[in-house]
Amino acid sequence: MIYVLAFIILGLPLVILYPTKIIHKERLKRKKKCIATSNHYSMVEPMLYDLLFARKFRFMAKKELFENKFFGFILKSIGAFPVDRNNVGPSVFKKVLSELKSDHQVFIFPEGTRNTEDTEEMLQVKTGVITFASKGDAEIVPMLIYHRPRVFRKNYIIVGEPFKVQGVNPQRLTKEEVQQNLEVYTKKLKDLRKELDEYVESKKRKKKKNLSK
Repeated sequence: MIYVLAFIILGLPLVILYPTKIIHKERLKRKKKCIATSNHYSMVEPMLYDLLFARKFRFMAKKELFENKFFGFILKSIGAFPVDRNNVGPSVFKKVLSELKSDHQVFIFPEGTRNTEDTEEMLQVKTGVITFASKGDAEIVPMLIYHRPRVFRKNYIIVGEPFKVQGVNPQRLTKEEVQQNLEVYTKKLKDLRKELDEYVESKKRKKKKNLSK
């Protein structure tokens, strides 16, 4: 009920304010547990992803955001839970693994913080997403948003192919295997960026061509 109210009060205006095209939306299966990931520019993105994919992701959010009672209430209503970014202890792992065990879809921003410079180049990707996927026996679904969400402008999100981490024992990766999987994941993000850039540029060329007629 709380989630429905948050959707009505905050969600519907966001959909109108931030019109967004999702490429390969079908790759994120509705009833399949996974760790969805994306680059991160803005505070509106968690709610935006919830709305655009019509589901309640379990988001990791820095604990400071919950200090404001009202905002903390809204965050909890959309499935967010607090994390101390400077001390990601066992309780965080237990929470994520518990959500995955319950077949929920966890959403992680693997850079660990917002990209306030609004650059295409991602910040350093943390290994946590690989560890969570390993311990939780979950697929990773890489996604990218084209740039910081812009009001009344066309926004774009692309969804990559889901993949599972690889190793001799995928649920008990060695440090070397974690790093190898991180490199694979980073490569997938770079390929997605290239595909997304090409898609958006083709749309711009088509629009320009139509305007010149």
